[in-house]
Amino acid sequence: IFLSRRFRMRLIRKIVPFLQKKKAQSQNRRQGKKLLNFQRRIGYQFKNPILLTEALTHPSFNQHQRQKPDNQRLEFLGDSILGAILSEELFHLFPGGDEGLLSRNRAVLARGSFLAKLARDIDLGSVLRMSSAEKKNKGNQRNSALEDAIEALIGAIFLDGGMEATRDRVLCWMGDLSQHLEQSQIKFNPKGKLQEMVQASHPQDKIRYQLEKESGPPHQKTFCIKVTIGDEEFGRGKGKSKKAAEEAAAKMALKAFEEGNEVRPNANSSQA
Repeated sequence: IFLSRRFRMRLIRKIVPFLQKKKAQSQNRRQGKKLLNFQRRIGYQFKNPILLTEALTHPSFNQHQRQKPDNQRLEFLGDSILGAILSEELFHLFPGGDEGLLSRNRAVLARGSFLAKLARDIDLGSVLRMSSAEKKNKGNQRNSALEDAIEALIGAIFLDGGMEATRDRVLCWMGDLSQHLEQSQIKFNPKGKLQEMVQASHPQDKIRYQLEKESGPPHQKTFCIKVTIGDEEFGRGKGKSKKAAEEAAAKMALKAFEEGNEVRPNANSSQA
């Protein structure tokens, strides 16, 4: 049976919207299922799902329809709520801590890389709504996008369930704050951590960082630093600057402390 061209066009015009509608319905069902699973992962069921959708909407998703909401306003709110939750928790966790200590610890827990890790732990990137181009470039796994999204999620939970529900979820996601702070100090401030440990266990001993060797051309030098505590060597480290070499040496000394190994002055030390 041969159909006229006009009839075929009329048929196509009717079928295409129908197929598009079916495709959209299928996508919505899949997205709905993903969001239900996500809410189970985070341990919170939204009373107002629109807030969750907004928290998961990256600005690129509505780049051609700027009037539609994205997660930036919720990110602004969530940032403040997170700060308040951490401030209260640290206030009780360090009853003798001064303002400087509390502020430094809050900054560690609110650091972008740490928040991005939390977002990855709950697989937030898999439900983040972005433009096709952003997703193709793995923008849903970018630290900045994940940091904004988890702060937006915190803001959304606050609006949906109040402060107690938000505090409960945030602290549950973060786990043991003391342990996180301990690990972070070793990673980002090994010299400070070493100073703290030495003051606690060897208060009479001084920490000294001594330049053992420097090599390479003037524009690309490598430094080797030895760290001693009292009269004993505890580690050596290399780096492209004296500061980096000192931090590497401090990490080796911390490792020696953890393992209970005290390196003698003339012993062969591990190099970082």
